[in-house]
Amino acid sequence: MLKLLGFFDDFGHSGEVAAGPLGAQVQASGEHDEAKIVEYLDVGHRLTYPMEAGVDVLTGEVHRHTSGCSSLVTDGMWVWRADFAHYLEAYHVPLPADFVARVRGLRHQMPDLVGADFAPVFNEVLLGFGWTHVDRWDAESVLRPEPRTVLTRAEFVSKVRQERPSGGWGKAPRKPRSNKKHGF
Repeated sequence: MLKLLGFFDDFGHSGEVAAGPLGAQVQASGEHDEAKIVEYLDVGHRLTYPMEAGVDVLTGEVHRHTSGCSSLVTDGMWVWRADFAHYLEAYHVPLPADFVARVRGLRHQMPDLVGADFAPVFNEVLLGFGWTHVDRWDAESVLRPEPRTVLTRAEFVSKVRQERPSGGWGKAPRKPRSNKKHGF
């Protein structure tokens, strides 16, 4: 069962989803590792990508998560809006103890969530928010990517140099036309 994080009344969510008004959650300071928790929230796995923009619901100002602010993001256990990182950073809203324990237990590193692991989370979010018009994913049909080796920078540069054609890379750019014919 997914847990919700940072869904405030100000975003228009229903009472069972919302955690109350954002203004009532503002604190003078946050967790001692708040900056690392903000980074964790920033690199979560996107579940939705609405094409919209929003502003800070308390100040009306644009912030770094303005574009796609209501996108839903997850770590596989918790779901939050993409702009929740902004509200944590700006207003130091309180965090559930089990969320903080999870993030610290993961050493502030976002866990992998790919293929068949992602499909059930996506489907649960669709049902939880009442989005029945969106196609659900079949977890059995989602393939896990094969492991691959990634070249080091030195290996990449060496390979590129071997594959590069010798000589010039093509024709030189054309010179601009003279405007004398046109009377300029």
